[in-house]
Amino acid sequence: MLQHAKPLHYQYLLLLALFVTPSAVANEEPLNASAPASAEPLKQEAPQAPNVPLTGTFTPKDPLEQGDAERQPSGDKTQTSVTDDSATDEAAALVIDMRGQLDSTPTPAAVLAPESRLVEEYREAIRQAELAGGAYAPALTEHLVGLGTTLQQLKRHAEAVEVFKRGVQLARINSGLYSAEQLTLLRGEILSHMALGDFAVVDERQRYLYRVERRSLTSPADSSQALLRQAQWQREAYLLGIGDPETQAGRLMLSWDLYRMALNETIDTYGDRSLALKIPLAGMMETQYLFAGYRAFSPSKNSSTSADDNLVPLNNDSYRRGESVLKAILEVNTINGMGPKQNIDDTVALGDWAWWFGKFNRAQVYYSEAISLIEEIPEEERSHEISQLFSQPTPLPLLAGSEPLPQHETREDGTLVLGFDISGTGRVTNLERLREPEVEEEKAIRRLVRALKNTRFRPPFADGMPVAQEGLVWSFEPVAWRGLAPVATAASTTETEE
Repeated sequence: MLQHAKPLHYQYLLLLALFVTPSAVANEEPLNASAPASAEPLKQEAPQAPNVPLTGTFTPKDPLEQGDAERQPSGDKTQTSVTDDSATDEAAALVIDMRGQLDSTPTPAAVLAPESRLVEEYREAIRQAELAGGAYAPALTEHLVGLGTTLQQLKRHAEAVEVFKRGVQLARINSGLYSAEQLTLLRGEILSHMALGDFAVVDERQRYLYRVERRSLTSPADSSQALLRQAQWQREAYLLGIGDPETQAGRLMLSWDLYRMALNETIDTYGDRSLALKIPLAGMMETQYLFAGYRAFSPSKNSSTSADDNLVPLNNDSYRRGESVLKAILEVNTINGMGPKQNIDDTVALGDWAWWFGKFNRAQVYYSEAISLIEEIPEEERSHEISQLFSQPTPLPLLAGSEPLPQHETREDGTLVLGFDISGTGRVTNLERLREPEVEEEKAIRRLVRALKNTRFRPPFADGMPVAQEGLVWSFEPVAWRGLAPVATAASTTETEE
């Protein structure tokens, strides 16, 4: 049975996750080609694994940092502390979810009557502040934040953008180029640009937001939250295909490096055993799956036209990076006494990473350990989920919010019904349409069928060995192929049997 590293080895595992970098993309060009002409160039440096002893933490260079001699006064050293945010907030609270686009359709005026009066009240407050203190009165900032937020709630995003832009300019004039007063305004502006679908502008404003955050946030807790948001944006921008296709893989390198920086600052804030470390570690794992070519299903994108066809090939270095991150997550949970179920889940995750990579022998070692941990739990105390963990084929990878396939049911009377078998290595075979709708959405349905065909499964296990399964029937409803998702179909992996 595979033995986990003891807690005293935890620091080694954690630092291994910190230091290893995706060297296969080290020669990527800078991402400034993806920004509009008005955006400042992005400084891209290939991260290198540092040659340092396994003590302390490594602080890599800011991957998005870019000085601006023309716009930043040489003597501007203003740093403003802001209220700490908890690094244990849910990851969904740290980022803007790009899987759905905000509705920009105006609501009927009758519904908006009270809010419209609030807009007028803010405009009157702005007018009074201008009369009292001029066009650059410091009091205007608060009113502009309120007006912009109210316009957002009314889905009047084009107006909100102009309000927030004015607020940002005002804050820069009154408090300096990289003042913390800009942060709320910049984030509001970005949110409305996203609602309008102006993703290239969002990318440019995210770059400027990053520079402001790095100069104005003095608390490690605040800084780590900002790094997490920026890392997630780079991942989302990659999935959306924003910018020059040749720079897309570089976004993944940026995302990985930003997550590493967030991990360092989380350690500085909460120590090297805190559960807060799981958030940046999970982000690093998501990035590793993308590095290896993973694509979740999208009803609108075709993998054959994806800009990242030449992604990092599957290799042992890429596998070891992901494995080291998953081991670090397991150790954090073990040290914090998260219980047998979490231990089983973490061990299965290690097996799934190996299985998805085609390293079946190593995967079976992890799966066997997970089965042994399940058997240690008295049968009457096992949950149904634990008992059935290895009884059904499971599509991989299991990434929260980025599932490889849309929701399905196992019945024969759905709108779209597919029949297929699963091989002993988790491959889909004998796929056929048993029932299909007469709709004008054939392309989206073909993408869904192709995504299922390309998905790697964890097959059922019996007596510790994988077994093939025949005669599976899955049904999908129209929401499955009409849903909004910014990613492409699942890419097949290369089997590298050990």
